[in-house]
Formats: sequence, C-alpha cells, structure tokens
Amino acid sequence: PSWSEVFFTGCADGVFAGAMTGAEDGLGALGDTLLRVMVTWPIGIFLAFAVIIQMDGVANGSTIRWHRALGQAWRRALPLLGCLGVYALAVALTFGTVLTFAGLVLRQFILDLPDALLTVVAGLAGMAVSLVALVPLVVLFIYWCLALPLVASEGLGAIRALRKSWRLVRGNWWRTLVIVSVAGFIVFAVASLAGIAGMLLVAACEGGLGVRGAVVLFNAVGGTLTTPLFLAVLLAVLNDLSQDRP
Repeated sequence: PSWSEVFFTGCADGVFAGAMTGAEDGLGALGDTLLRVMVTWPIGIFLAFAVIIQMDGVANGSTIRWHRALGQAWRRALPLLGCLGVYALAVALTFGTVLTFAGLVLRQFILDLPDALLTVVAGLAGMAVSLVALVPLVVLFIYWCLALPLVASEGLGAIRALRKSWRLVRGNWWRTLVIVSVAGFIVFAVASLAGIAGMLLVAACEGGLGVRGAVVLFNAVGGTLTTPLFLAVLLAVLNDLSQDRP
C-alpha cells in the first residue's frame, strides 16, 4: 500500500483514540484507559485487517485501494470476529483456570497473615498467577498468529484459519516465536517512544486542544510506522511456512 493509504489507517486509529479523551474528566485514569481500549481496539484490528488485504494484494502483483480493502475486510468480518472470539475465550479460560487453582491454594494460609503482609503476598501472588497464565497463552498465540492473515489472504473461515495456522507453525514454533517477538519488540519500542513524546508534550504545555491534537498525531505516526511492519512480518512468515507446507 502507498504511504498515504497506510497513513490514513494510522490517522483513523488516532482520531478514534482521541475522540475518547473527553471522558477523562469524569473517569479515573484506569477507567478512562480501559474505555479507550475497548473502543479503539476493535477499530484498530479492523483497520489492520484491511492493511493485510492491501499488502497481500501488493505481494500478488495487484494494487488494492484503501476503500476496496475496507470493503473486503467488512465482507470477511465474521471470520475475523470468530478468530478474535476464540482468542478471547482462550484468555478467559486460561486466566479463569489459573485464578481458580491459585485461589484454592492461597486461601488455605493467606487469610491468617497479618494485614501488613497480606497486601504484599496478594500482590506477589497476582504477579505469579499472571506469569503462569501467560505461558500457555504465548504458546497458543504463536500457533494461531497466522489465522488473521489467512482469513485476509485466502478467505478462510475462522476455524479453518486457526487449524491451518496451527499446522503451518507446528515444527517451526521457536523460529516463529523469535521472528514475531523481534517484530513485536520494535513495534512496542516505536509506539512507546511516540506515547512518551505525547505525554511529555502534555506535561510541558498543560493540556489544551492543540496539544491533544498533537498527541493524536504522535500516536497516528507511531501506528503508521509500526502496524505495516508487524503485519508485513506476519505475511512473510505465512509465505515462508506455506512454501514448506502448502
């Protein structure tokens, strides 16, 4: 896709994120963050899905305009939602199972601790539970990381895409993990720098409409630089593994 089209997707994501800033006065910091994530996350996923369709078209020698890519993404929204639903179910089941088991173990002795230690132990237990739950989730994510590119490029249904992603990654899990982790780290670093720049600007200028607009622009630029990179990596991994296992 052209840089103007990619920039459009990044700006659109940033505009929707900035539209929620008016809720900051009435909500706490955590509630405001969760609200923005709930609204912008589906929009960001949908726009990223359209970018995958554009990139796949370029890889196959055709140029797909952004409005056609959005139309194709909309027509494939049900498989997209199906994959996201499976991801959400996996997260809920994993954390639910770990939390239930940890609760049964901890309640045997944690209630007898002094109040001074109760908070510390509870915090450490929460960190341990999160780390334990992340292990199977990382394994599943790597096995299923090609599902969305498969839905976008081959028009597969959710279950078929998840199964094919698992089959392609099987035997190449560690290599896929390293590639996706490096790409994810670059995305995280660039997005973090953009976010830090925005926060410093807000702190220096004490808010204001112009400053908020600049923060939206910072976030849009960060998304413009990072989203195509990560999606291109996923498509490259899909192409590489598909040649080994057509």
